[in-house]
Amino acid sequence: MGQTINVVILASGNGTNMENLVLSLHNKTITQAMRQNGVNLTKNSTTRDKSPLQTSPNAFIINSETIQDSMLAKDPLINVLSIVSDNKDAHALHRAKRLGLPTQIIDSTDKSRQEFDKALLLYLTSLEREYGLNCILLAGFMRILGAEFLERLKHIRILNIHPSFLPLHKGLNGIEKSYADSNDFGGVSVHFVTKELDSGMIILQEKIQKIPNESLEDFTQRVHDVEYRLYPQAFLKAFAQGIHNV
Repeated sequence: MGQTINVVILASGNGTNMENLVLSLHNKTITQAMRQNGVNLTKNSTTRDKSPLQTSPNAFIINSETIQDSMLAKDPLINVLSIVSDNKDAHALHRAKRLGLPTQIIDSTDKSRQEFDKALLLYLTSLEREYGLNCILLAGFMRILGAEFLERLKHIRILNIHPSFLPLHKGLNGIEKSYADSNDFGGVSVHFVTKELDSGMIILQEKIQKIPNESLEDFTQRVHDVEYRLYPQAFLKAFAQGIHNV
């Protein structure tokens, strides 16, 4: 094992997606994380190299011919460097401390977007200088990152999860909007972050069939269940196949 994939997770609220990412990925090599998260390799997959994929509920398959050169041979360790929140009261911070992870609060109160982005960028670039930084995962992070911030960090993969089948229902309340619309499905999408809200290249997404007369509470739980499976798989797909935002 010759390298490490260093990750920062940004979270604003309860932190369930953050905690799931940590438990699924932290301190595991790529191959260990693949096994834990139901990612199988095959030489006969019909999946195209770097296209978004609607997964099955049981396993996500990567065609081994599309694996980035030497990725499995190097088998890098995934390391969560820090959990960052813009909300000092976020329960995500308590979850992180319970998991033994460093935390950082960059309070967004009374800050403009530019001021907040500058403070966050300062912290992330300090981590990058000291440890190296390969990926930023947004997990219930309620700030919109500005174009200048994203340009400065364009060499780093920045991923987000959204609780709808994009491009449907971008922005807030994706679950509620999906539940109420006329389609017979909702969904979950994992995508790269760009300056256009919820519009970056999709890495993985999955439809969730609606059940007649299902409550919003039950539908919401099914969406979360898919989120917990899909986000680690999308992270592994991006790194195993060398996918970067375009």
